[in-house]
Amino acid sequence: MKGAFWALCSVLLVSAAQLLLRDAMQALPPVSDFLTFISALWHVSPGTGALLLGLTGYVASMGCWYLALHRMALSKAYALLSLSYIMVWGAAILLPGWGEGFSWRGLAGVGFIMLGVLVIFLPRRE
Repeated sequence: MKGAFWALCSVLLVSAAQLLLRDAMQALPPVSDFLTFISALWHVSPGTGALLLGLTGYVASMGCWYLALHRMALSKAYALLSLSYIMVWGAAILLPGWGEGFSWRGLAGVGFIMLGVLVIFLPRRE
């Protein structure tokens, strides 16, 4: 059970990190203009904090993933990671100002993800 806790912590952290990195990349200048991008980071412009928090979230997520893999099977832990897709999809729709629209196709994808996780986690019959 402790493994599932750490895997779910990893899912929460990586989901938040993805959302923060999206926000940062929209606020910062394009990476293709390398000098302007580095200058924006150096002078702590809008988006720099979100970039640093997002990258920190990814690192913390890897730490939780490491702890989860020591406590549960990879097949089960990896299935839990797919819950991140659901969280990011839902947050992108619900967060104001993001402009992501709801689609039935996306909801069907979420349903298939949830079905797959349930199939992996349901107890096996002998």
